[in-house]
Amino acid sequence: MAPPVLEFNYDISCPYAYIASTRIQALADRASATLVWKPVLLGAIYRATSAPQGAAGSASDLFNPAKKAVTARSFQRTIKRYNIAYNPPPQHPRKTVNALRLLYAVPNEERAVLTEALFRAYWVEGRDVSSNKELLEIAKESGIASAKLLTENVIANAEARKALEAATTDTIERGAFGVPGFWVPDEVWTDFNNEKRHGRFYWGQDRMHFVEASLLALQRGGEWSAVRGLKELMPRYVKANELSKRTRLEFWYDFSSPWAFLGWTQLNKMKRMFGTQLDIVMKPMLLGALFREIGAPMFPMKAISQQKAVYSRQDHADWVRFWNSVNFQAGGPDKMIEFHWADIFPIRTPTVLRCAIVEPSCVSILYSACWEQNADVANESVLEDILNRGGFQGADLIAKASTPAIKEKLRQLTSEAVAAGICGVPCYRVFKESENKNWDDVSGVIWGQDELNVIEDIIAGCNTDTADFKTYDRQKEMETTRSGSRL
Repeated sequence: MAPPVLEFNYDISCPYAYIASTRIQALADRASATLVWKPVLLGAIYRATSAPQGAAGSASDLFNPAKKAVTARSFQRTIKRYNIAYNPPPQHPRKTVNALRLLYAVPNEERAVLTEALFRAYWVEGRDVSSNKELLEIAKESGIASAKLLTENVIANAEARKALEAATTDTIERGAFGVPGFWVPDEVWTDFNNEKRHGRFYWGQDRMHFVEASLLALQRGGEWSAVRGLKELMPRYVKANELSKRTRLEFWYDFSSPWAFLGWTQLNKMKRMFGTQLDIVMKPMLLGALFREIGAPMFPMKAISQQKAVYSRQDHADWVRFWNSVNFQAGGPDKMIEFHWADIFPIRTPTVLRCAIVEPSCVSILYSACWEQNADVANESVLEDILNRGGFQGADLIAKASTPAIKEKLRQLTSEAVAAGICGVPCYRVFKESENKNWDDVSGVIWGQDELNVIEDIIAGCNTDTADFKTYDRQKEMETTRSGSRL
């Protein structure tokens, strides 16, 4: 069987593409894939997809202060975790169109080396990659054989310009709305509309485990569950899960979020992983009220490009597939996720959240009603029936949930979320019990169930601010855990 092909789309101006560029070759090697480096022009992608930040902007330009703070800390954790040198330039973004054309002016076999040199020049050395003179010097320093043939005329070469334009057009047609992007041309899959497709686009350096799973699965019939040790593709730094001290995990949620639903489905697994020393504290809040307080869009999906919104739906389906495959490999200790997008969206959840405050044991049936049964939980008669069928006294529980004290409790929790710096759901905070029995925040706010490997490390005792991640060799670890091959 011929090795699967992986196309990597990137622009030198994107820090997340820079992160991906440091990891992509090792991923391709582990998956025995042929890697094709295909730079694209990010501004042209933004322009073609009507990105709200504009062609010259960055998605983070539109973030509210709370989201900026949380995502900035996440970025710094990622840089440390993968031992990536990072010294951002004083002027950003810088124009990279000529740098990208230069990459198409050199032979394909030299493109990886020159790409590494250009990323390093931009994100570590602070050099002006918009200068043709500087570009030629960087190419010379990279050691590629064709550097001596490069001139400013080569950068302006029509063939290089057309190659960049063609690659950018291709990636837009495949579903791109930003970089880094990953194209797996051989993947045959079914999208969230149940339509069969050939060729698959993935986006984001934090989705590279999906890319690796797909490449490996291609050699075993296409199912992620056939990839041995699937969860290990989200790498952990700490191997042991025995806790030396009591630990508390806060889970901030609103039933209205399909992403918080996914995070909730993984809580039982985390409890089994860490045992009785881990206490999971459920923290319900009103997401809409939080958004108003922090200046976030009330309907986030409407504040992004249509192309990104469509991808978000597919991304959610990928996570359902991933977590179900992980559960299958573990022997099915949890119920498989049977997700259904709510017909009535956004879901109005104040009464549902207050029921969860009164009776936390009803959270399970309420989440299932919202995101598996497609139930109209905002209708109190429907909600009462759901609670009754779940073994609760529905009318009594709703009545208790409507008392002033419980309404005030929900307002207090929402205010607490704002004060804590919560920017959306799900959000997590990890606390460790100190010697004097106080609870110390050891994580800060972590947003998104896609960072569960980081959360698990912090629970296990990893201080992400002081840990020496240089001792963590991802490539060596993967080779060791494979015993030769993950297939």
